[in-house]
Amino acid sequence: MFFRSNHMKRSIITLFLSLLFLTASAQNVTITGRSNKTSTLIRLFAYEDLVNETGVMLDQSHTDPQGHFILEGKVKQNLPARIFIGLESVDLILTPNATYDIEIIVPEQQDNVSYFEKELPTIRVKRATDKGIYRQIIYSEEIINGYMIEHFNQIYRGRQLRYLDSIQNAISREVPDIKSDYVKNHNRYKIAAIRLGISTDGGKKIIKDYFDGQPVLYTQSAYIDLFKELFDGYFNSAAYDSHLLNDAFDEGPSAFKKYLATDPLMAKNPQLAELITIYNLQKLCYGDRGTSRLAKDHLNYIKSQTKYAEHKTIISDFFAKYERLAPGADAPGFNLNDSNGKTVSLADYKDGLVLLQFVDGTSAVSEHQFAELRNLHYQWRDTIQILTIAPHEKMEFFKKQFAEKRMDWPLLDLGDNILLLEDYNVRTFPEYILIKRNNKIGEAPAPSPERYLEDRVRRLYGK
Repeated sequence: MFFRSNHMKRSIITLFLSLLFLTASAQNVTITGRSNKTSTLIRLFAYEDLVNETGVMLDQSHTDPQGHFILEGKVKQNLPARIFIGLESVDLILTPNATYDIEIIVPEQQDNVSYFEKELPTIRVKRATDKGIYRQIIYSEEIINGYMIEHFNQIYRGRQLRYLDSIQNAISREVPDIKSDYVKNHNRYKIAAIRLGISTDGGKKIIKDYFDGQPVLYTQSAYIDLFKELFDGYFNSAAYDSHLLNDAFDEGPSAFKKYLATDPLMAKNPQLAELITIYNLQKLCYGDRGTSRLAKDHLNYIKSQTKYAEHKTIISDFFAKYERLAPGADAPGFNLNDSNGKTVSLADYKDGLVLLQFVDGTSAVSEHQFAELRNLHYQWRDTIQILTIAPHEKMEFFKKQFAEKRMDWPLLDLGDNILLLEDYNVRTFPEYILIKRNNKIGEAPAPSPERYLEDRVRRLYGK
């Protein structure tokens, strides 16, 4: 009896430890911290697809009344991450099996401060068990930025490459314990971006030294930033004849791939070549209808044939983003209170056209832009309904502005529905979205009032 009792106890302990291990491995990144934004939605995103800047939400919570929070998630490799707190965000690097203790400060903004002068949120990592990766990247960034500010004229005007060697030497001296390839690559491609700025050959040497025969670093933001700068519009490069390129593009994916491989760089680096092709095809999807259709066909073909899992993800992310706000897609619905407390729904306006204007109160909405919108409103009374959506904390500011400028369309309170900004992919302010009848996307984003907005409305009116 005694033996059986102890055996049962040992079994229970073993089971408990096993469950504890499984739980720990399922939540191998933990972020604890506090912020001056209390009782506010806070979310953690990790970014494996930097080409489309598509993040995967690992966790979400709210800061408590004292501003404390805990966020947990799981990553398999070092990844760029972003923590959104309300409408603001800060960046971090996540390392598998690491813990972080951080502080996020969101400055209070003055109403008369322009978008370009607004203070940005700051993050302070008080403690981290990430083998020093985040600290080393931050210190390296400070050294690089410091040299660029102090020696801008010598580097960019004088094209004195010796200063770039000085940057690398300073990093080696001030951050001597760098062992992580992630940090080394970050610094390498940051310095390469500076080299590109002073190159006189259109980036040919940068491509040869940093991309030809080099691994593709999908989760390294410094690499992807430089990749985009170098290979944007690569189909128009001197490597290709525009007539032959267009013929191959029209003929189909196989002919197009074969012609692209006439460039030695593309022939020697199939993985890089495919990523360059994907990146440029995605841009063609926003061209005229015929070009867009062919570009989508090419992308779908690559997705079905590629041996690189990252490329499947990049193409899938692009189509998800493209189709979500493509013309004719269902517009994300909402129910928001107006400045008088009355609930307004997008569905209330399904029989006509709608113009959404997203504002934040700190980005400059010029007097001219508001005047243009007011004039268009008077012309559009029977054509299109304008709805201005503002953050809750700026409602009094906009109420006063609406009264002073005699703008009599609805002013809506975003309240705690900040995910609506993501639904409409709002990245800058002010942002405009045109919605057709039956609450279908017309154009997202749409031009601002002084930039052909009226033409776009006329084009949609008959549809």
